[in-house]
Amino acid sequence: MSGAPQILLFYATDPANVKKRLLRFREAFLRLGPDRAFAIASYDAGARTGVRRVTLDGIEIEHHVFGPDAIDTLGYPHKGAARPFKLIPGNCDLVPVLFRKAVPHYGEYWMMEDDVEYSGDAHALFAGLDGRGGDLLAAHLAHGYDAWTYSSMLRAPGAGVAPADSWLVFLTFFRVSGAALDTIDRYYREGWSGHSENMWATILKHAGMRVVDIGGDGEYVADEDRNRRYYGLPNDGFQKNGSFGTMNIRLRAGRRKDVLWHPIKPFKAWLRQTRKRLLSIVKWQLSKLQNGRR
Repeated sequence: MSGAPQILLFYATDPANVKKRLLRFREAFLRLGPDRAFAIASYDAGARTGVRRVTLDGIEIEHHVFGPDAIDTLGYPHKGAARPFKLIPGNCDLVPVLFRKAVPHYGEYWMMEDDVEYSGDAHALFAGLDGRGGDLLAAHLAHGYDAWTYSSMLRAPGAGVAPADSWLVFLTFFRVSGAALDTIDRYYREGWSGHSENMWATILKHAGMRVVDIGGDGEYVADEDRNRRYYGLPNDGFQKNGSFGTMNIRLRAGRRKDVLWHPIKPFKAWLRQTRKRLLSIVKWQLSKLQNGRR
């Protein structure tokens, strides 16, 4: 790692609704040193791109909002090219790519979604990963496979990468180098495309860069990280069972200490997200069935 400054991007569409969590992680991250910064980032389909100012408990924070006009500047042949643009499924990774283009002087970009929680000392979480080697530090690193829900989105022109040759990684809390973001941008400009959880690790490994699983008990976890930071069933086919996944939506973090939890939602958001997630899966599966009949 270089000595360049680093930033934590907290992904939140309604920062006031997650104020306590946001300020807790902000304070913990900034304690790492004077070369650390914090900002809020989000995508808003009804907004123009710009930097707002949000004041929470007397603290003014930059909120970088990206709209469809920012997506249009990317000019990728396939990734995020469909109109109207939709962030879900699989395009959430374009927010940190856009932020890198707008604010390119950071050496490392950390990102945390607003429904991630940690049942321990947040500063210790960041400090334990600070200084670690790797171009991408994330969770649930696994091999791709044909039956994965979004495997049909994979496009790697000229590289002959099939789903079984690809990689998967979970991107709700991660650290990525500026060089890695530039590499991902370059591959997307060359026509690579797919779900973010499939593309990032696949692209970076194809480019000879290093992807690190920060915990759990998966096949590619280093001994120093094994059974730390999150837990789940080992080698579960990227189902992400355990504390840090997708389908098990919770109202609060569990009792187990020093563990990452996702997703943690207020009741109304929990109910809405549960319905939305199930509907998204049903729609995607129906579209695959319809395409298979043609």
